[in-house]
Amino acid sequence: MRLGAAALVLFGARSALGFPSSRLVYMRGPGAEGCPDQSAVREAVKKRLGYDPFFPSSDKTIVARIVRDANKLRGEVELVDEQGSQAGKREFSAEPDQCEQLMHAMALSISIAIDPKSAETYGQGPKAAPEAEPAENQQSSQPEPEAEVTPTPAVAPAPTPPAKPAAESAQTLWSAGLGAALQVGSMPHVAVGATAFAALRVSVWSLAIEGELDAPMTTHEKGVELRSYGGALKLVPCGHWKVLFACQVTALRWLAASGSVSGLGGAAPSLALGARLGAELPLSSTFGVLGYGDLLMTALPVELQSEASELWKTPLFSGGLGIAAAYHF
Repeated sequence: MRLGAAALVLFGARSALGFPSSRLVYMRGPGAEGCPDQSAVREAVKKRLGYDPFFPSSDKTIVARIVRDANKLRGEVELVDEQGSQAGKREFSAEPDQCEQLMHAMALSISIAIDPKSAETYGQGPKAAPEAEPAENQQSSQPEPEAEVTPTPAVAPAPTPPAKPAAESAQTLWSAGLGAALQVGSMPHVAVGATAFAALRVSVWSLAIEGELDAPMTTHEKGVELRSYGGALKLVPCGHWKVLFACQVTALRWLAASGSVSGLGGAAPSLALGARLGAELPLSSTFGVLGYGDLLMTALPVELQSEASELWKTPLFSGGLGIAAAYHF
């Protein structure tokens, strides 16, 4: 009975309406390893709502935990907003052999937090208790001696647990991806290349390390045939808002070139700083496609010279476009 009653507890209206799409983090503590896994929780919520509400790129997080507490199982469902602060929390308890029932009660609470208007969600709860009989129908037609009644003390509601600090509530998300890039200004020609990246996201902030390799091409500069190719290593810290993101880019590039003139050839580094704007389109709970544009200012340029004559120099401003597939785990 205790578990069934707990499933009826709703999150506050403000918290519920603010979590239509979230990222799910599910944990099982020592003694609860035999409880259903994260995929079972996701499927239970998906079955109640009729769709999958969980996206790894969402800026809101729902944290679900099942732990063994003495001779009981204890479940927790916590809402964490885009600032990394706790927006709501509910606790459940069950007997050690009721792990499946505990998971379904938590899934119901998560479903209500995501979509409080779902008729199917509300239909999962037990029927309302019958109304009490009116007091006048309980009175006898003849007066009776008054009986001494011992008042029953009111049960005070359990205090709401204090909110956890934002640092404790923040959750991490790892990502990796592959893509293609188009660079303008960083080489004597428009460069087409491949990119790969790895990123760590905490709440609305992320840090990515990105590598780029540009395909070799041949151009003519002041009558000299140049064959050049290059690449880059980039450090990209970003801030995220829904599907959009904005980043600072530090790009350490290298350029190698050889020419038709005797003695012309070699490699040199360059440094550029700038900004990136982009968006990610979620395709599923673990995959997404992102696109972005860069605008960079050259801090350390590269010069290509032949017999003391400058053939090409990195311009002050350069830019690029990219598209990539991302996997979140």
